[in-house]
Amino acid sequence: MGFPQPVDTTEAPRPGAPLLAGTLLTTSGLVDLLSSWATTTGDPFVVQTSRGMYLVDITGWAWLHVAIGAAVTLAGLAAATGRRGTTSVALGCAVLGAAIDLLLFPYAPVRALLVVGLDAAVMRLLLRHRRTGRATGGFSGPRRSGPSSPDPPPWSPTRSG
Repeated sequence: MGFPQPVDTTEAPRPGAPLLAGTLLTTSGLVDLLSSWATTTGDPFVVQTSRGMYLVDITGWAWLHVAIGAAVTLAGLAAATGRRGTTSVALGCAVLGAAIDLLLFPYAPVRALLVVGLDAAVMRLLLRHRRTGRATGGFSGPRRSGPSSPDPPPWSPTRSG
């Protein structure tokens, strides 16, 4: 009767790149970028109240939205690579993009609902990706045994198996 073969637990499986989250975030950023670019060249909005009609010019907000849309697009492309740290940046950009879209909801409600829905899906996917990365040992690659954690000798009672 022999001893069972030891299982190699030094290398944890690494989660793949969050391709779906990166693609959705890139799409969300492009929708924001292109629609906001069109808003910068358009006429001001007319708001009718009980006191009269007012012209509301949101060109400054539109230019800010163009910049954030470009940042979200780049973050989505970076997240699709799966490199370390890109999920945190992409998550932050998704939250920022959703917040800006909620602020501009009265001026473009259909676009805002579409982009906030995409950003919410991206946030869920990225948070799930981060959680599975931590559960499988992180993104640092294989663990190495060093002088601080030597393997016990085969005859040791603390050795499993």
